[in-house]
Amino acid sequence: MENTFYKCPACGTTLRYSASSGKLACDSCGNQYELSEMEAAASSNVFRASFDWGDYKANLRPNTDTKVYICKFCGAQILTDSTTAATHCPYCDNEVVINDAFDGGLRPNGIIPFRITKDRLKEIVNSFGKGKKLLPRDFFTNKRIGDVQGVYVPFWLFDGTVDGWMVFDAKKEREFTEGEYRVKETSYYSLGRQGSLSFRNVPIDGAEKMDDAMMDSLGPYNFDEVVDFQTAYLSGFLADRFDRDPDQSIGRAEELMMASTENRFRSTTSSYTGVEVNRKSLNLQSPSVRYVLLPVYIINCKYDGKEYRYAVNGQTGKMVGALPVSKERKRAYFWGVFGGVTAVLGALLCLL
Repeated sequence: MENTFYKCPACGTTLRYSASSGKLACDSCGNQYELSEMEAAASSNVFRASFDWGDYKANLRPNTDTKVYICKFCGAQILTDSTTAATHCPYCDNEVVINDAFDGGLRPNGIIPFRITKDRLKEIVNSFGKGKKLLPRDFFTNKRIGDVQGVYVPFWLFDGTVDGWMVFDAKKEREFTEGEYRVKETSYYSLGRQGSLSFRNVPIDGAEKMDDAMMDSLGPYNFDEVVDFQTAYLSGFLADRFDRDPDQSIGRAEELMMASTENRFRSTTSSYTGVEVNRKSLNLQSPSVRYVLLPVYIINCKYDGKEYRYAVNGQTGKMVGALPVSKERKRAYFWGVFGGVTAVLGALLCLL
């Protein structure tokens, strides 16, 4: 199985992609190199065809078997599943890009490189926990936070147009005085709405191992920053190939497009009350998809015998995940509020 190292021409050390400079950097001698330069040097064995949905549906299905790769640096065997696209050798710790993950028309159409450096993560984590009164004081510490992994997560970007119509039942109410009487008048309406709404870059993650709700919450990404895929971007990070294909993912994309279309149609009925859908006919037309890799930092924490996982958008720095509640701080907060209320009531009783 083929794999690729990007070595420093000056000293031979394995290079890694630097999110701060946008270049391949050498930690030993400090030299930096343009991606295009190093990519060209390593491109002779890399298959260049990008992902095409039609070709994939006709000819390909991802292989989910476990595979063994030989590390070119130290000769060790690296055991991975077939969706691993970039990893590091557990024996010599050199970064490895696995070419097989992009062969056979599985090369991504694009990638958003990491913009957030690991140095900024501490600031992001502290900001995420700031002001959370019930968060354990020592939760986000080096002792509790495991290794932070930068991962390129496979995503499908769906385009399409929803076309159709909806009929709403609605009403309007008004009150007025007529002689000695106060009258309330209710008028009932049947509202028809018809049209189409186009969508671009609806993101659906293509990795079974990633939590869908967490990946959805990381958005929005700025897809104007998608660049042509180069394996050099993967050096220094982990990366996975998709294991949930577009046919399995389009249902979620369609649900999002349909819901947005319904909300857009409903927004035109704001002058009415009691608006309810009577019937509808909406259809997704001409869907298409691109395969891209998006940057995500995964942070794992242990607290009170439980595992907590957080994700940070490697482009924008947005952080998501559920925080634990400190039993001691919850108890102290409750008694502090309750004690304050009791003191106020006691003072009022004394005045009475």
